[in-house]
Amino acid sequence: MDNKVILDADVIADFYKDNRTGIFRVTFELFKKLSGHKGVQTFYSHLALFNGETSVQELDDFFIRNHVEIQAVNNRKRRAFLPFRKEKLFRYLYKKLGIYNYKNIHHQVLFEEAEIFHSFYYPINNEINKYSHLKKVITIHDLIPILFPDLHFTAELIKEIIKSIGTDGFAVCVSESTKRDLLAYAPYLSPDHVFVNHLAASKELFYVCRNKEKFTDIRNKYNLPEKYFLSLGTLEPRKNIDHVIKVFLKLIRENEISDLSLVVVGAKGWNFDKIFDEYESARELKDKIVFIGKIPDEDLASLYSNAHSFYYMSLYEGFGLPPLEAMQCGVPTVTSNTSSLPEVVGEGGIMLDPKDEKALYETMLYLYQDEDIRMYYAEKGLKQSEKFSWKRTAERQVDIYKKIMET
Repeated sequence: MDNKVILDADVIADFYKDNRTGIFRVTFELFKKLSGHKGVQTFYSHLALFNGETSVQELDDFFIRNHVEIQAVNNRKRRAFLPFRKEKLFRYLYKKLGIYNYKNIHHQVLFEEAEIFHSFYYPINNEINKYSHLKKVITIHDLIPILFPDLHFTAELIKEIIKSIGTDGFAVCVSESTKRDLLAYAPYLSPDHVFVNHLAASKELFYVCRNKEKFTDIRNKYNLPEKYFLSLGTLEPRKNIDHVIKVFLKLIRENEISDLSLVVVGAKGWNFDKIFDEYESARELKDKIVFIGKIPDEDLASLYSNAHSFYYMSLYEGFGLPPLEAMQCGVPTVTSNTSSLPEVVGEGGIMLDPKDEKALYETMLYLYQDEDIRMYYAEKGLKQSEKFSWKRTAERQVDIYKKIMET
């Protein structure tokens, strides 16, 4: 008999309208694959851990538009009447009393028949803890805020997520590296309750796209140079983008390279001053560095595919989707040799110490000067990327559910 699993849709509810984060994309891909999987019967909950104002009806409509067939186990809708709800004092009182604009109505039978509850990021909701028969599962993406508090500011949330696993819950880590981090941080967790399931990159969004007309449109849209190195990631200290800029500038200065630029893609995160300090130091070469901010997913395949090579020198990653996306688009990929990145890149790219300027300099020059080597790593990356797919990830997830039910 297929296991009955409730998938937590709060991440989708919180981000589908205007800020589709990486965790949103991961969660939504798994929703799509698991909701249609023959080996499991899925439902979804939207209990709104942080009391967001999205109704179940809105989520139902979103799922229908995206061809996801899945039933909700609760109804969440706006209260028809809440006296003086807009008044500051009453808002404060309602919050203290735990009364919000939206309320949940549980479909009791569906909750009682379900066997597993799976949160893809958030801590287990207290409403779920009321159902003692449910086996609780959380996906752990990384422990970076805890391991590097100077590089991040969400440590308390991550601690709360891990705490909510409890001693009898289960965790699914996105890499062996993250599993090691989790067990080191929370030794009270049983290793038998912690699984690994690698992520994937969408085949629909990330593919070899050498369509010249499409790339001409992309170039015009973002004012791109003809030949460029590419770096992608949130502009924050952990991504180590200032290191890439510094080495790139040294490369083109010392070798008098005039036909090459560095394109940096990503939204501003926090404490990004060091990145722009490095940019300002370029002086007469500033026009060789192009910042284009965060761009729509549908533009990424062309941007990746037409790059000369891709550089992702992050100091630490829970999984590291951009290198996989780059390899899947057929671009030679250079990454750090730390944390989870060797699991993702394998022999499909070049891995370096993220603080070694000389190694990065020599690699950039090597790829720039030797077209055969560049094509060699493009092919190796494509081959490595074939090991990952959302279909495989969903299959492994269903197998994990079965193992959890046997525990």
